[in-house]
Amino acid sequence: MKLNRSLIALLCTGMLTAAVYAEEAPAKEKKEAPKTEKKEKAKAISLTLPWKLLTTLTLEQKEKINKIHMETLEETKKLKEKEETECMAVLTPEQKEELEKALEKQKAEMKEKKGGDKKPADSKPADPKPAE
Repeated sequence: MKLNRSLIALLCTGMLTAAVYAEEAPAKEKKEAPKTEKKEKAKAISLTLPWKLLTTLTLEQKEKINKIHMETLEETKKLKEKEETECMAVLTPEQKEELEKALEKQKAEMKEKKGGDKKPADSKPADPKPAE
C-alpha cells in the first residue's frame, strides 16, 4: 500500500514537472525570437570608420548612419562619372589614346603587384653581393 502511494506521488510529481517545463519552453522561445531577429538585423548593418568604433549606437542610429553613407556613395559615384565625362570632352583624340594606354599600363602594373613577389621559373635570383 505504501509502495502504491509512493509510486502515485512520484508519477504526479513527474507529470507536474513536465507540465511546468512545457509551459516555460514556449515562453522562452517567444522571448528569444525577437532578440535573435534584432541581432541578425544589427549584424547586417556594417558601418565604416569612425562610426563602427562606437559601441553604444542603437539599431536606429546604425540604420540612419548606414543610409547616409550609402546615399553619399551614390552621389560620389555620380560626381566621378560627371568629372570623367567633362574632362574627356576637353582632351584631343591623341590625348585620349595616350590616357587609355597609360591606364592600361597602370592596370597591368597593379595586377603584377597583386600577383606578389612570384618570379617566373626561368628568372635567376638576385645576386646578394654587388659586383666590384
